[in-house]
Amino acid sequence: MTKLDKSKRDFFKKAAAGVGLVAAAGYLKNLAPTRGELIQSINEHSEKDVIKQKNAWLKKQWVPMTDSDKKQMLDELLANHNKHTA
Repeated sequence: MTKLDKSKRDFFKKAAAGVGLVAAAGYLKNLAPTRGELIQSINEHSEKDVIKQKNAWLKKQWVPMTDSDKKQMLDELLANHNKHTA
């Protein structure tokens, strides 16, 4: 085998590897979503969540708290806070 044959062989190996690398990059680019597609997807999910939250709030029936309920809740919050800070 001459030096010329070896350099041709090396060239073709490198060229084939380069073509494979470019082809793989192009294939992966098509699989991965673009930044715009990701942002659009996030916005759509966020919009659906907001609608669900609004519907839940609209269906909720509010009952005013009595003074004893307020005091009990405040006592529980303070006791829990004091337990975790001590």
